[in-house]
Amino acid sequence: MLLRSGHSALASSTPHRLAYAAARRRFVGGAAVAARNMAATAATSSHGSTFAGSNAAELSAWLERNGINTALYGQGTARTIADLFEEVANAESVLTVHGSGTSSRALRMVNVLNLYIKNSAGQVLIEAGQRLPDGRLRQRGLPLSEKMIGQEDWQTAAVRAVSEELATALPQDWRQQLSIEEASYHSLVEMQESTSYPGLLTQYTCHKVTAQLPCLPQQPFDTSEPRPNGVLINYWEWQQPSPTIAACMSTQDLKDS
Repeated sequence: MLLRSGHSALASSTPHRLAYAAARRRFVGGAAVAARNMAATAATSSHGSTFAGSNAAELSAWLERNGINTALYGQGTARTIADLFEEVANAESVLTVHGSGTSSRALRMVNVLNLYIKNSAGQVLIEAGQRLPDGRLRQRGLPLSEKMIGQEDWQTAAVRAVSEELATALPQDWRQQLSIEEASYHSLVEMQESTSYPGLLTQYTCHKVTAQLPCLPQQPFDTSEPRPNGVLINYWEWQQPSPTIAACMSTQDLKDS
């Protein structure tokens, strides 16, 4: 894998400090701030404001106490309580309480890696849709996106995202062909209700970076990921860059993986 800074290629995954500094100046709620905030909220679990339960039933009760109608979970394209508990247990998100008194509500905090893989024509690889293990179809319209785990840095998350989501369409030597434009890195924060988990306000800290991976198929293709309850199918296509693609989450929530 190559990390490119400006016009020079770096054969190392050491973070580019200038890129991080520029990102923090440009986006007030950048990666370092979000990491501190998530660590701070996790530290309050002993005081009861952050979910620290041990199973999905406890999570369901916590959500109901904090204003979430869990009857909607698992219906239509919504994910299940078990999916959300797995996400929290895997350190992919933190659940805490936003606000105080009668205006308080549950808040989900997530760090997301958005990897904009471009081909030689300048098109961006987009996940057009998914077929969930139970057969339901989901529209996506997002670049390669992956929830980051705990204090994982974005470089590690980028390689993991390709490995987990695209590996079934790639040759074995794909890591040698992956080139990340490190100078393109920036971060931003968005707050919106999750479409995967109805009613759950979510703070997305998005880490955005551009890359090239020439060994990818240049025609629409699909990949598969094993899940505990079956196989998830992802449908990919190349699209011209647009404001919708540039958005952190577009109109759809990131893939819950």
